Amino acid sequence: MNRKLYPKNWNAIALEVKQAAGWQCEECGRPCRQPGESVDNLALRLAELDPNENSYLAELYEEHHDHETGEWGYIPKPQRFTLTVAHLDHVPENCDRANLRAWCSVCHCRYDLKAMPTKKRLKAERLGQLTLVLEEVVK
Repeated sequence: MNRKLYPKNWNAIALEVKQAAGWQCEECGRPCRQPGESVDNLALRLAELDPNENSYLAELYEEHHDHETGEWGYIPKPQRFTLTVAHLDHVPENCDRANLRAWCSVCHCRYDLKAMPTKKRLKAERLGQLTLVLEEVVK
């Protein structure tokens, strides 16, 4: 992510999109961590949202084995509940609300991986690497 490509008020734009989505992924529906929310408070909120199955709560923690002590425990993985804002066209300057989606980190990564050729082309264009090729094609 090249922050220089984003508008100066990107943080405010992203916060507005996340708040409008209710801190929930607009793709898969995953509830996500809110600013300043502790892992413990997130765990309580997840347990309340899904009291019978606790599937979200199970995803918040990963089983861990300490090889030195032999003890087993759980490590919190709150990054799985990070809400991000995606540009559908992969152009950071285009902050039209219709081009933005509040997605959890998992859905955002999945979307970006599918669009890797487009992202590479856009980066090359920004760096001027396709300019000569395109000019020759137009002539």
